[in-house]
Amino acid sequence: MCPVDLILALLILFGVARLAGEGMERLHQSPMLGEVLAGILLGPSLLGWIDPNPATGLGASLGVVATLGIFVLVLLAGMELGREGLRQAFQERSAVVAAVEFVLPFLLGYAFAGTLGFDVAHSLFLATAMAVTALPVSVRILLDLNLLHSRLGRAIVSVALANDLIAFAVLGLVVSLYNLGGGPLDPLAVAAVLLKIVGFVAFILLVGWALARVGRAAGDGPSAMQRVLERLKAPESAFAICIALAFVLATAAEALGIHFAVGVFYAGVLITPQLVGREPFNQIRRSMSAVSFGLLTPVFFGFVGLQFTLNGASLPLILEVTAIGFVGKFVGGILGGLVAGFRGAPLVALGVGLNARGMMELILAQVGLAAGIIGPDLYSALIVMTLVTTLVAPPVMKRLLRKFRLEDVMPAVALNGGRTRPSEDPAKPT
Repeated sequence: MCPVDLILALLILFGVARLAGEGMERLHQSPMLGEVLAGILLGPSLLGWIDPNPATGLGASLGVVATLGIFVLVLLAGMELGREGLRQAFQERSAVVAAVEFVLPFLLGYAFAGTLGFDVAHSLFLATAMAVTALPVSVRILLDLNLLHSRLGRAIVSVALANDLIAFAVLGLVVSLYNLGGGPLDPLAVAAVLLKIVGFVAFILLVGWALARVGRAAGDGPSAMQRVLERLKAPESAFAICIALAFVLATAAEALGIHFAVGVFYAGVLITPQLVGREPFNQIRRSMSAVSFGLLTPVFFGFVGLQFTLNGASLPLILEVTAIGFVGKFVGGILGGLVAGFRGAPLVALGVGLNARGMMELILAQVGLAAGIIGPDLYSALIVMTLVTTLVAPPVMKRLLRKFRLEDVMPAVALNGGRTRPSEDPAKPT
């Protein structure tokens, strides 16, 4: 393959994906949707301008760029989550919602996989894909509707945080089981897989403990890590150390038969303002966001679209996966919300808001396809489910917002005597 071919393909893919993403932004939708649709347009399904087949030099090179996109996206997602994510998930009984709305679609997905004749590893993967919620898309929807700081907003965000953690934990198990070769599972082999995962978790905890110690401030002064960074002359030192940490955990994950994205995700969780300092942390996050969303993300999501295939035989599978995925998350959110005290329009909005799959679903689908866990038909079904659920959530939630009460919309502040009132007048729903 001539290098010019790769540069030209990247130019076309990046340019069309950015334009389509900008179009979605103007429609108040996630740009991710436009970027995936751009890939579908340019790929073999429609125009056929770019061939993503990994057996070709161009397809293999585009796959490397997409892998870098996964690396940066997942690292950024881990940084956005942070160590406080799990604590937040247990506030205001959100843990109840998180448990119910993850378990129900997970069980439905696992049962559906059984009807397709899948083995344990493939069934666990499909079940996880059915149960995931995308944190970035959820936050974007809530910001657009001025609901991020409401009780509904906090519930959706904390549930999405817990979902991300669970999804990546299960992903590690699935990849390890798949590497056993499928078929009947030998108890000793399964025990070895579980032992590797326990070892990986122990390694993460050990690294986290070590980073917590070097990130602990001495009195009011800087931490040991911050003092080291101050002595380094290169202004990008903090960024480089974070990338190196991600590579270390990614390598450890791969060495244990777990996908590198799992290690990268937890590396992002371990990178905190306490470790590197508030300002360097914000600078790292801004740099990571610029590299990701300014360059690699459009290429990655465009690459996801390139691999989409549609034929008459796969249409029933696409409809079944989309329907089961939507119903499972919606009913799970409703049941969990009832236990957590939600009623009326906010309860329905909770079930709808948790259906936005977005980036996390596409990353899981891409990992599954690249690892050989799923084939093109199921991959395409997951892509359609992601696009449909992510497109449906914002307009439905906006319509439900009209039925919200004042206390459903605005965050409350404590008053004398323990009473509460809205902190400010609500923004008029649009």
